[in-house]
Amino acid sequence: MIPRPDAGPLPADVAHPAGSHAGSPPRHSRAAEAAAWVFYTIAAIGSTVGQIWVGVQAPPWPADLHWAWRAVLVAPFAAVIDLGGVVTAAFADTRQRLGEPAYGWRVLSAATVVLGVGINAVGHRHTVYLAVVFGGLGCFAYSIWLMHSAARRRDALRAAGKLADTAPVYGWNQWRREPAVTRRARSLALAHGYTLHESLQVARQQLRDEQRRAALTRHVETLIRSRHKDPVRAAIAATTLDIDAVAATLTAQADVAGWARLIGADLQPPAPAGPLATADPTGPTTTAGATPIPHQPMPPTDVLRRVPTSQPAYDRWRQLWAELATNPTADAKQFADRHGISLRQVQWIRSVGATGLLDSPIPPAVRLAQLAAANGHQPPQPAPAA
Repeated sequence: MIPRPDAGPLPADVAHPAGSHAGSPPRHSRAAEAAAWVFYTIAAIGSTVGQIWVGVQAPPWPADLHWAWRAVLVAPFAAVIDLGGVVTAAFADTRQRLGEPAYGWRVLSAATVVLGVGINAVGHRHTVYLAVVFGGLGCFAYSIWLMHSAARRRDALRAAGKLADTAPVYGWNQWRREPAVTRRARSLALAHGYTLHESLQVARQQLRDEQRRAALTRHVETLIRSRHKDPVRAAIAATTLDIDAVAATLTAQADVAGWARLIGADLQPPAPAGPLATADPTGPTTTAGATPIPHQPMPPTDVLRRVPTSQPAYDRWRQLWAELATNPTADAKQFADRHGISLRQVQWIRSVGATGLLDSPIPPAVRLAQLAAANGHQPPQPAPAA
């Protein structure tokens, strides 16, 4: 009892959609389709023969009735059982291609298969070989039919654009190592058409962003609640605000470069031991006990020559630089007018102070002289500062 492989015609909008050639199997599957026809025919004949065999031997026929007449009388009922399986399976497949679940037709088809297989298995129970051949052949053929019809139905729906594309194959090892990432990547590939590696990359980034945003959301909610002593008002504030939107805005406003500079400054190596740190006249220098000066691009030589050599003038520059450093956005012209200096001198102080040369209480020229004296050399006298 085996249904035929092409039960029921395709609907018009599924079998032949506009601009497509649905309904025509690919060339490489035509041989398989032909083989399926041969297999289903043999299976149907075998199931019918097995049921007729049982019908000839099992019922209490008159002793003088020839077996050929018995077969003629039983054959229509055996054929009806097989034909019933074909009809119900055909209706089930047709309704499923239209988008219906077709539970009733599928249940009837399965019940017909159970009946036919049961007749063959129970009727030939005294001969194990015949029971296995006729009963097992029916189960095996019906299982193949279910998979075959489902595959044809998916092909028709895919050709009509009514079935989602297949996702990339990620492999067992990828699923084992990153199950959450792989599930997200599969969904992204189906939704946006990403390739295997693109979907994995986007999935990893999305999961990282979601984890960071979830942690930030918890902290933001804690901060909002802490602003209210009354727990009811705190709950109202935390519930009313869109915490996720606040977290997303904070993420967009975060000064990533600023934090990187701050952390990088903390990672500078410590100053070497000794009375003087370096002898480079153009590089940052420190004395014993002084704070190490971070390495910054050095200003031009003509600007370095403007650094005062006298202690009072140098202290004046340091005082002005401290004020400029606390207010980096201060207007240079207004600053110069307020302190009675020129605009160019303000630019010099900013250029030299950014390198750290104004951080030490000792003028750079004096430090060079101390270093030269310690090494037994006489350095050239610097030009007087303007």
